[in-house]
Amino acid sequence: MASVAGASTAKDRGNSRVVTKYGDRFTCRDGRLRRATAWIGAVGLYGAAQGLSAWAAQRAQGRGIRPQYTQLERPAFAPPGVVFPVVWSALNLTTATSAWRVWRAREPGPQAPSRREVLAWWALAVIIRSGYTPLAFGGRRLWTATADAAFLFAIMARYAFLARRVDQTAAVLAAPEVAWTAFATVLSTAVAAKNS
Repeated sequence: MASVAGASTAKDRGNSRVVTKYGDRFTCRDGRLRRATAWIGAVGLYGAAQGLSAWAAQRAQGRGIRPQYTQLERPAFAPPGVVFPVVWSALNLTTATSAWRVWRAREPGPQAPSRREVLAWWALAVIIRSGYTPLAFGGRRLWTATADAAFLFAIMARYAFLARRVDQTAAVLAAPEVAWTAFATVLSTAVAAKNS
């Protein structure tokens, strides 16, 4: 090891370049900071979309979503209103983490979809997911909201399928939202049928 400007250096055998010991540590720290910031951004984007969606529905009806939900005639398998914010908060974390893993994965080979394509499906899911609450509770368009839920299920299923080819863990993290949106579509169909 030689000393250059007070920092020890080592030859990187893989790339035949000289890396300073201290510079490498800062590069590693910067990389972790960038990854953490990207994860927080993905979670924040999903959370902000959900919050904006809820706000729009409450503003249109002049009251909260949970009181509106309790006034709807619901099937026996419908969960209580308190379940939804808990489930969606958990799904915000798992699905945003899934997208974050796709974003930081290596670009896949020529047979696999690009990370950009997979993330485009995720972004589309964020947009479609934000439509359900204003449709169902803001506008009381229950059948349109059901179509939105079914469309979200299809988009999330496609996202998970493509994510699997980029990062297996990303696909596993998306699976709970695929399952929940399938259930939500069935529930929304039953609620729309009972309240039409």
